[in-house]
Amino acid sequence: MIRALKLFPAFALIAVFLSSCGLGKMVKNYPQVKYQAQPEVLETHGGQIAVKVDGTIPEKYFHKKAVVEITPYLEFEGGTKELGKTVLKGEKAAGDGKVISKKTGGSFSWSETFAYDPKYNASDLKLKATATLGKEPLTLGILKIGDGVIYTSTRTVNDEDLLVADRSTAQKLGMDLGEYYEKETIVKESGDIYFVVNKDDLNFRYELNRTDAAKAGLEELKAFMDKEWKLKDITVNAWASPEGEESLNQGLSERRSQSARKYVEEYYKAWQKTKARALKVRPNKVEMPEVNYVLNARGEDWDGFLGSVEKSGIKDKNVILNVVRSQKDLKQREQEIRNMTVIYKEIEDAILPPLRRAEITVSCYEPKRTDQEIAMLSTSAPDSLDLKELIYAATLTQDMGTKLAIYKAAARLYPSDWKPYANIGYVELANGNLDEAGNNLDKANTLSPNNPIVLNNLGALAAKKGDDAAAKSFYSQAKGKGVDVSYNSGILQIKDGNYSGALTSFGNKTCNYNVALAQVLSSKLTEAAKNLECAPQNAEVFYLLAVVSARQNNAAKVNEYLRKAIAADGAYKAQAAADREFLKYFSSADFQAVVK
Repeated sequence: MIRALKLFPAFALIAVFLSSCGLGKMVKNYPQVKYQAQPEVLETHGGQIAVKVDGTIPEKYFHKKAVVEITPYLEFEGGTKELGKTVLKGEKAAGDGKVISKKTGGSFSWSETFAYDPKYNASDLKLKATATLGKEPLTLGILKIGDGVIYTSTRTVNDEDLLVADRSTAQKLGMDLGEYYEKETIVKESGDIYFVVNKDDLNFRYELNRTDAAKAGLEELKAFMDKEWKLKDITVNAWASPEGEESLNQGLSERRSQSARKYVEEYYKAWQKTKARALKVRPNKVEMPEVNYVLNARGEDWDGFLGSVEKSGIKDKNVILNVVRSQKDLKQREQEIRNMTVIYKEIEDAILPPLRRAEITVSCYEPKRTDQEIAMLSTSAPDSLDLKELIYAATLTQDMGTKLAIYKAAARLYPSDWKPYANIGYVELANGNLDEAGNNLDKANTLSPNNPIVLNNLGALAAKKGDDAAAKSFYSQAKGKGVDVSYNSGILQIKDGNYSGALTSFGNKTCNYNVALAQVLSSKLTEAAKNLECAPQNAEVFYLLAVVSARQNNAAKVNEYLRKAIAADGAYKAQAAADREFLKYFSSADFQAVVK
């Protein structure tokens, strides 16, 4: 837009001519000097405001000995901000400055980038031109060439992704799951039964079954089964020693697995009778456990053989291992072992017998409190729960007040653990209590330095406090430990003015205010509107929809969304009334009806 000089009152111009007839012509013809500001309405990006002014001086205007100082400045309520000056001079004027020809005139450009301040929002960009011709300077004129500052880029929402210290987060980050409650824990116990060479019958007189280790293993297995925990399954892995023929050994290992299953079934029959006697009922009145058997006939135990030889004290064990490993033909391998049993008695007596076995593994579900019990105790008797249960209990409620109470109880009961403090910080951050959040996150960071969960939330805390440099540092550290900080970093990229980078960081995230803001600032208005329409409907979403509508020249939608924004948060009325996003509507009666 081309703007002309607003002329001084007549008496002022008379004074100019009387005081400096040499500049009188320049004053009189000053309206012929043209200026254009780019942009006409200033806008902040990345905390900076960039402006450029182009000026055109007509021919036969500039006095050959005159010097003109052009000073742009912002004028706002309570003050002014002077920007960089431009000096123009005639062909015969002394000093520095751009020379403007008397005959042909000329042009100049001035540009500057300066730091944004909210007080500039409702301001005027003005330009003052002062001429000197060896005497006191005279003002040629003061023009308004720009109107206010659009500050939509500052409207980020601090809805950073926060992390809570629980099992789900730890699993995503590859952290130690042992620190967290496991809702379903499988506990296992195993015992071995050994078999005579080429036999598959149960023989507890066999010497290997009579060893203390073998007997203790089966006793522990039965004691575990006596707990009567809910069974997941009973797995039997059975092997044969590898000196026989493979086809025979496969069948032998399969029959051994069946024999081991028979051992378990006999145990349960005895258990049924014992329990019936205790209950004084018939055995058929005692329900047998439902058992899911998993039988695996493993065939020849080559791994066991090689491992046992390697651990043995046989002098020539390396020779034995090389011979066996070098034979690719299975039958030849078996023959080599048979040959070696003749030379090395230890192979026949100590290495091969323990390989002829069936391993019984009973898997049960560890009994635990129900979720209802844990939830109830976490608030009524938190000291009856361990730390893992308390942290888990907080995941059973959506109420932030209840979560906070549980975490505070956990911190009281387990003051040396970082997780309660980290989670108190998480809740306080979500609630906007930044000082309390900081105190607890600092405690967590002391107890568990460089913890990725804590680092992420410290970054979010710094961002909410406006310390973007600290936020970036914390996010960088958290990212190095596996945290996905892309969304949080995207918010900072908007504040830096890197809108394309922000959209890249946001990825495929939709129905989100900050994503829509980055799209608005990237002139992707249709996409922004779609994201805002499906985002949680609140005051800032309605206000940004009004901004989108203004940029799309849709006056009706501007007023509609502003009404909704103001209804949700009355503070938006004063903002809209002065927001240069709506400059073209300031004179509209409908707009004024909304914001007055």
